[in-house]
Amino acid sequence: MSDSDPGVTRNSRAGRVFGAMVFFAALLTLGPYGGAASAASSDTQAGSGQAVSDNMQLRVFLQRRFRLSSASNVELGPPKPSPIPGMSLRVVKLHNDAGQSGIFILYTDAAGKTAVLSDVEVGPATPGPLHGLWSRPLRSASQAPGTPAKSVLITDSPGKAIVGTELDLSKDPWGRISLDKLHLDDRATLGPADAPVTIIEFGDLECPFCARAFSEIETVVNTTHKGKVRLIFKHFPLSIHPWALQGAIAAECVRRQNPKAFWPFVSDIYRDQGAINPQNLRQHVSGYVEKLGLDQEALNACIMAPTAEAQVTQDRDDGNAIGVNSTPTFLVNGIELVGLPSDKTFDYVVNSELKPRQAAK
Repeated sequence: MSDSDPGVTRNSRAGRVFGAMVFFAALLTLGPYGGAASAASSDTQAGSGQAVSDNMQLRVFLQRRFRLSSASNVELGPPKPSPIPGMSLRVVKLHNDAGQSGIFILYTDAAGKTAVLSDVEVGPATPGPLHGLWSRPLRSASQAPGTPAKSVLITDSPGKAIVGTELDLSKDPWGRISLDKLHLDDRATLGPADAPVTIIEFGDLECPFCARAFSEIETVVNTTHKGKVRLIFKHFPLSIHPWALQGAIAAECVRRQNPKAFWPFVSDIYRDQGAINPQNLRQHVSGYVEKLGLDQEALNACIMAPTAEAQVTQDRDDGNAIGVNSTPTFLVNGIELVGLPSDKTFDYVVNSELKPRQAAK
């Protein structure tokens, strides 16, 4: 769903790419979910209601953690005792709107505050082939019982084990990215400055998916959530696109001459994207500038000067600093989303951010 630089490997932040979940386990500190799971009641009916509530909170937590558009995309099996003392386990099935799915094992402590989400089941320890070490079979959570293990875990003791990667999610299941170090002033913007939701887009003018996203994000800002969302555009020209950098510099020079002209200029670029190449880019730019009534000589001087390119480079450096390497990438109040604004998950995230602000009024 996005352009990316093949020279850069996507990191395994599960919220970015659903498929990354299949290859690792996660230690989750379930802040919002935690305390409720430990509450017990002598009243059977109340206890059953509490269990339903706890399950829903856990489903919503996992939904947000893995950027799923609906809590119904999280299926929880019944809890049962695990081989690990003090922890129960249950099977969890996750699937997204793109048709990707995964089966996992969720280990939860007695207090309901900490869990391990794993895609592998660790078998019993037996003396290993290396002297003094123990071997444990590792089977995928989706494997049929009795099928051969795909790999083994070697340890120096025969005690119980869970394979997992620690993630601190006690404060916010979204895993928001801090915007403190991003340069956001003096950029192209749409929407009111005091909007409750700020969307930052890292875009590439030569990226086909950015062209598709352009009209969609304009609709989000100007129609769907008019007055409630502000968009800030940051340039992220990918090295695989030969004219993207020069196009970004030209767009920045247009913005400096007339901020309102930036958006129709970018719209023209995206419209003609397939016909533009490094040789005719300047010709296309000149045509757009003439149509917008801008000063061609001033624009050429800006393109030749270092300041516009320096700002584009600063935008790209900002993106690299937070791990962006695919376009379009959006930050919705710091919640990272990769793909198109028409995705159901995008709408869910925006509405989730607006809901508490609307309730506070």
